[in-house]
Amino acid sequence: MSNKITRRDFLDGIALSVAGAALAPFASRAQTSTVRPGTAAYYPPILTGMRGSHDGSYEVAHALAREGKRPVAYQRIDEEFDLVVVGAGISGLAAAYAYGKRAGTGAKILVLDNHDDFGGHAKRNEFHIKGRMLLSFGGSINLEEAAMSEAAHGLLEEIGIDFEALQHAGPDNYLLSNGTAPYGLYLSEAQYGKPQLINEAWAKALLDEGDVTAAIESLNIPASDKPALVSLISGDSNFLPGLDIAELDHYLHQTSYAQFLTEKVGLSPLGARLYEPIIRAIFGVGIEAVSVSEALKLGAPGLYSVGLPDSMVAPDDPESENAARNPMFPDGNASVARLLVRKLIPSIASGDSMTDIAAAKFDYSQLDADTSLVRIRLNSTAVHAVNVDGDVVDVSYVTEGKAYTVRGRRCILAGYNGMIPHLCPELPEVQKGNLTYGVKAPFIWANVLLKSGAAIRQGGASVYQCPGSFFELVSHAPPVTLGDYQPPDDQEEPMVCFMGHVPTPEGDPGQSARELYRLGRHRILATPFSDYESEIRAQLDGMFGQFGFNANTDIAAITVNRWSHGYAYEYLDLHDPKWEPGQAPHEIGRRPIGRISIANSDSEAYAYVHAAIDAALRSVNEVLG
Repeated sequence: MSNKITRRDFLDGIALSVAGAALAPFASRAQTSTVRPGTAAYYPPILTGMRGSHDGSYEVAHALAREGKRPVAYQRIDEEFDLVVVGAGISGLAAAYAYGKRAGTGAKILVLDNHDDFGGHAKRNEFHIKGRMLLSFGGSINLEEAAMSEAAHGLLEEIGIDFEALQHAGPDNYLLSNGTAPYGLYLSEAQYGKPQLINEAWAKALLDEGDVTAAIESLNIPASDKPALVSLISGDSNFLPGLDIAELDHYLHQTSYAQFLTEKVGLSPLGARLYEPIIRAIFGVGIEAVSVSEALKLGAPGLYSVGLPDSMVAPDDPESENAARNPMFPDGNASVARLLVRKLIPSIASGDSMTDIAAAKFDYSQLDADTSLVRIRLNSTAVHAVNVDGDVVDVSYVTEGKAYTVRGRRCILAGYNGMIPHLCPELPEVQKGNLTYGVKAPFIWANVLLKSGAAIRQGGASVYQCPGSFFELVSHAPPVTLGDYQPPDDQEEPMVCFMGHVPTPEGDPGQSARELYRLGRHRILATPFSDYESEIRAQLDGMFGQFGFNANTDIAAITVNRWSHGYAYEYLDLHDPKWEPGQAPHEIGRRPIGRISIANSDSEAYAYVHAAIDAALRSVNEVLG
């Protein structure tokens, strides 16, 4: 930990950023803005250190949920809104936009959020160095266009997204925006005995392309794993012989991928976990907690080796290949949030198109301006929402240690499902139980600003899977060119390196994914920034030290996006029953009560932007009848 970068006063950092000079160095503890909201200097995207669930964003909510503590007195705000939205993530912002569109231009809307920035997981990480701005995502990554409902797709087009142009704004060889793109593999010395950094050969081998045997032979894994892996990938063997289609279906959905790989294929734990990083990134749990079917759907090896009929494993047609293409902005889905906010509050930034949103300068002092019909009030944690006489809703919140109550004709709760029973004590007990069934998957998305990207680029891949390493995914920030925003492309230019960590531990057979998510949540909340910094330095040195990388001299800043309540819970084959339509926990839990409706991706049991938008549109339909 020698030569650690020291913290500079935040105000100095603001001045430097505005002047286009060097970025204020990262903090060794949680960093929140020392500039008050409503002032021109308030600009959270440039903050480094611990972000996401940052200090100040969760303490009031934890006191309410864990101890039942809420203020005993509130100051009533002498202003009434047509709609009060709790949560300024994609769902809350989309609800405000859709409501305003239907209710008319005179609708007064207040959006409350407990964080110091809008967007929820769609968080923008913005860095400034050597006179230029570099961007990366802090949570929500890309747009799954092929999976979208017509309504969600239409809303995104309304706010300015041209999906085809956005897809072409990034390169085809970037895995996070094109699921069929190549990627690299990193085997650490601690896990595999000696460090190995491998680029495209591994990705091609998984797809049964090129010389599969040579690619597998090059891996530093137990010798007995190599022929088994070749057979698994190539389909030379059926590892599930003698099963009829019903028995095969049951096995694929009720057996963990880890059990299949170890018991049927004969792989060691080291060999079995080579593809695990992608599974952990998507599901938030390891291969012991997902079914064979779920793993195969993500592209894990074995599709041709389980006895499936040829009609089910036929090569993708061109249309389904396009489904692997997921357009993304330079700052991930933070640009979606920014497009929504600019539609709601036009005075916040100039411009009117998708192409100018990445580089647009946002004036956060306009978020909660007295003159605006739509107001977004940050650093404000909701603690109560109650129907009053069937005609209005009172919403109470805490900001800067003071408690307030605001009245709205309608209310949409677009935050975390698990908090709603504490916000709305009047809910039926059955509904409360269903709201708390799902547990959000925790995760850490870190972005590291490097003074030069030369060593990283020499590795040869833009995305690496790192089985067994602390950070299981390592990537370049999105290389997307959009309008005036240009990502770095010169070998020596500074760059941002993204690193993904999933904190859930390896599960025992009796542990559900929900239990593992809770354990992961407690783990990351108890881990200080300095530990993440140490892991980042060690892993980047281990991966790229061979090309001259030195963490002590090459790192300029670190932003750790901590999401203790991360992605919405999605039902898993091994841990959840199959409910009848309308009877799943998220469906029962989201039922409106009086003039209060529920949005967010939790209410769709689907952790994607389009699910958050679908939930927003449903909730607006409910409150407007």
